Amino acid sequence: MSLVLVACGGGGGGADSTGTADSITIAVSSSPSATALQAIAADFEDETGVTVEFVDIPYDQLTSQILLGARQSGQGFDVIQFDSPMLAALVEAGALADIGERTESSEAYDAGDFSEQVNEYARYDGTAYGIPLSTEPYVLWYRTDLFADLGLEPEPTWESYIANARALQDSGIAGNGSGFGAQIGGYYWLEAIYLHGGSLLAPGTCTPALDTPQALAATETYLELLDTTPATVVNGGGNEMTTAFAQGQVGQQINATGYWSTIGDPEQSQIVDGFDMTLPPMAEGGSTLLFGWLIGIGEQSAAQDTAWEFLEYALGRDSMERLIEEGAPPPARQSLLENQAALEAIPYLPTLVEAAAHGGHLPYITQLPEIITALSVQLSSAAADGTDAATLLAAAQSEVESIMSGAENCG
Repeated sequence: MSLVLVACGGGGGGADSTGTADSITIAVSSSPSATALQAIAADFEDETGVTVEFVDIPYDQLTSQILLGARQSGQGFDVIQFDSPMLAALVEAGALADIGERTESSEAYDAGDFSEQVNEYARYDGTAYGIPLSTEPYVLWYRTDLFADLGLEPEPTWESYIANARALQDSGIAGNGSGFGAQIGGYYWLEAIYLHGGSLLAPGTCTPALDTPQALAATETYLELLDTTPATVVNGGGNEMTTAFAQGQVGQQINATGYWSTIGDPEQSQIVDGFDMTLPPMAEGGSTLLFGWLIGIGEQSAAQDTAWEFLEYALGRDSMERLIEEGAPPPARQSLLENQAALEAIPYLPTLVEAAAHGGHLPYITQLPEIITALSVQLSSAAADGTDAATLLAAAQSEVESIMSGAENCG
């Protein structure tokens, strides 16, 4: 803790009134993206003479430490890596600068290289407070070898997904990987609801929308797949799902693309030559959920121009090959589809870009962490005691209504 507090006191070393400085401080959280940024920063230092200092903050402390560093003008971090569920809290507390004009006017960054869905992912109430550091939509992962042996096709419909789950299960391998865990299972349940065309809140309102036919259909499907899911996955979330799939225990799953670094790693995976990704099943009006790191500029930073110069350098259109070379999952730039070196390094890029264009995000509201915890606990209990979909949804709707009581601005 003391290291974090000392390191965030500079707010741009040697900053002048123009917003430039001879040093900047960047808050990161351990991840392949953070590792890649540190490697790229060494070249930035050589080319510009600007010193870049990184402060690594544990994920569960990231929001609180960013807010702590942003309480005084001229203090805090110059560049901030954060996760999308943190966006509302950081903006509401004045920790992030509006960088919309910078992103729209920068030829080096080239915001037009992204789909509107990806650009929207970095906005709060219509204003850009970050740019994508990684783009990690949920997609359908499947075992190409098993699908070939069983004559299955990964068609993007729920009927196909369920039928394939049963066929895989009958062949002796788990047919589905869906997290029901009490810590994070709510994210995966909501993914199913959005893929079915539902949503957490009614669009543009603070009114919970878990009492819709779409939410009921999604929940019925989710619970129906419970008996095709390994116990380790039922009790967990993304990490447990990834481990089971990488170890060859599961034939298909709907999970974020960011887990490629594990599933495609021969040291961590037993199926490196036997899997692929495609669009997840979507009902009419459905969308997949976008996740992935964002990165922005501290509102209290005295070196905002230099901070943006670094972001252009590290994450501009022409910087993607280097980012990929350093092992980071890239943001979903459409120009990557024309980059042969990138396609060879990350074969899932076409699916990533296509899925992102069919994507949306959970509401950026300060209540979201509490909602996810509540939904995860309810889902886990339902998996354990056999609660039916209608009863589960009624309880979830009531709980979210209680959490959102009095809320007025939900974007």
